[in-house]
Amino acid sequence: MTPELNIKPKTYDFYLMLLTSAVLVVIGLVCLYGIGYYTYTNETAPQWTQTQMYGDYINSMNQLIYPFVVLLLVALGLCIPKRIVPRQSLLAAGTGILAATFLIALITNIGTSLAFLLAVSIVVQAAVMVLTMLGRGGLTYEREGYFVQTGSSMLHLGTVIFVFDFVSMRTTELHLGVFWVATILITVGTVLSFYPGEAGNIARFLRPGNKSP
Repeated sequence: MTPELNIKPKTYDFYLMLLTSAVLVVIGLVCLYGIGYYTYTNETAPQWTQTQMYGDYINSMNQLIYPFVVLLLVALGLCIPKRIVPRQSLLAAGTGILAATFLIALITNIGTSLAFLLAVSIVVQAAVMVLTMLGRGGLTYEREGYFVQTGSSMLHLGTVIFVFDFVSMRTTELHLGVFWVATILITVGTVLSFYPGEAGNIARFLRPGNKSP
């Protein structure tokens, strides 16, 4: 049975959900554009990755996706960590992190600042996921249930890791490994979020000492 998401319209969480969904759609479109451009150019000019053209492509993609990644991380940052710290403290901390991100962009480049912001978000989301799985930290969620909450935290973490992989790791040897970590988190998180009852039944069946009737 699929659980109902009880979020009232015109509330803080409702607008966060809308913002996150819209930004994810835009990031998906940007990713598709980048993949399409890379594939087309690779077919027409196989050696282009060895030229300045490839560097220009990386820079343009970073500039294109930068504002949407920042928006996504702001939305996710205001969503899950509010379960740990008061909203005002969260807003203050988020403002400081954003200021540091923009400062890094001015001193170095957009790619480095994005990597910093994503790394901070990954650490925060990973801590939330661990606390959720351990049942500690006084976390609060919109929906009740261990598997629903664990799935939600895994989805958030997987999404951030996926964006990190696309933005910062796509030209490294670790790209595929990071991609599969994100894919597994998103897939398992989706299953747990939408089928918590079935996940609970499987967990009880696999629990040591369980006896079949």
